[in-house]
Amino acid sequence: MNQLKDILDRLKKYYNAENNRQLAKKIGVNYQTLNTWLKRNKIPYDLLHQIGQNENISIDWLLTGRGEMFLDKEEKPKSLPQTNGEIVEVPFFPETYAAAGAGAEAYEVAPKKLKFSKDFLRELLDVAIFQGIHIITAVGDSMNPTIESGDKLFILPFYAENNQIKEGGIYIIATPQGTLVKRIYPNPFTNTYTLKSDNHHVADIVIQGDELDSTKIIGRVVGILRHA
Repeated sequence: MNQLKDILDRLKKYYNAENNRQLAKKIGVNYQTLNTWLKRNKIPYDLLHQIGQNENISIDWLLTGRGEMFLDKEEKPKSLPQTNGEIVEVPFFPETYAAAGAGAEAYEVAPKKLKFSKDFLRELLDVAIFQGIHIITAVGDSMNPTIESGDKLFILPFYAENNQIKEGGIYIIATPQGTLVKRIYPNPFTNTYTLKSDNHHVADIVIQGDELDSTKIIGRVVGILRHA
């Protein structure tokens, strides 16, 4: 990847941020995460792609500085009405399910966009990071009573937390058995993940060996919406 400092300078130019701390707040990641990216000279491409889509910014300009900033000079940035930082558009994938039990469907291409105030999300999710947050639906009963079938789950991408697992946290995990919602307990000594359900009648799942290599942690469940 090109020098990350140059990419961040271009982002600061777009967001009118005076420093990296302000930029981190603008793009919805914590300051420590941004500093870690700087040390590694590496930023998640998915994040840049999403910023480009949301803001109508050329990804080529973001990465290299070449060409025009905006994809369409006649079109205002998509998020311009939100530059006061009060509104967040959260993608909702209505046909994507994380199974609290058996396997689940993959993410479809075109999500719906739901608008929330940042104050509401801060209160509901207790996170300062909004970039990449999205919503899917839970099915099955293995996470009862914490998660019920049909609940809408707010997912914080794994990269937003430096790909660090919070032991016992509830995660969306793409496994050879399907996309699951479970609590993760990693064991670095045996190189295994134990996936636990809150329903004590459901057996643990141990991911190891070749299955571990083909397992991907999508993100952590940071909020739940439930119909009354």
